[in-house]
Amino acid sequence: MPEPHSFPGTDRLLIRRAVESDAGLYQRLWSDPGVMANVGFPEGLRISLEEIRGRLSGQGEGVLDRLLVIEEKVSGSVIGECMMHSPDGRGIACTDIKLLPDFQGRGYGTEIKRAMLAFLFSRTECSAVEATPNVGNEASIRMQEAVGGVRTGEGVFEFPSGGREVTRAVHHYVYRVTREAWERHGARPGGVEV
Repeated sequence: MPEPHSFPGTDRLLIRRAVESDAGLYQRLWSDPGVMANVGFPEGLRISLEEIRGRLSGQGEGVLDRLLVIEEKVSGSVIGECMMHSPDGRGIACTDIKLLPDFQGRGYGTEIKRAMLAFLFSRTECSAVEATPNVGNEASIRMQEAVGGVRTGEGVFEFPSGGREVTRAVHHYVYRVTREAWERHGARPGGVEV
């Protein structure tokens, strides 16, 4: 299957490929300890606007393995970011969602995750979609379970020794939604725009 170049949003949200002018959003998200502690950066990620702009300018086309911005359709407010990875050699794709603190607790994460699952299962050959929420991130765990994710394991991610002074190991669960389970229980025709 050729790589998809667009990602339909949801009833409330627009999801689009990030561009250089989104660098401020990424700096706010990635420097926020409340957002980044769950992924191993208890003081936030130390990265400059120039570094972020460089990363955004080199993204290329498509939506897989790219930084994506999430916006509210009605207000136009930018609320966070997400990413969908291409299926690996085992046929497993991974997802990630980060929301600005002001937009957490509104059901947006679950809505985005459902849209990502629908997209990955309809537009790629993946057999399953995985996520690895921090064991202490109850909101992310609830989101994984709300979309039919099943806990299949756990692990600890450790950063390379060169970055350990500003990072912490991440104890995480592995949640998986299989294509079969999605087709049987999760596919919702009205949830994603076409």
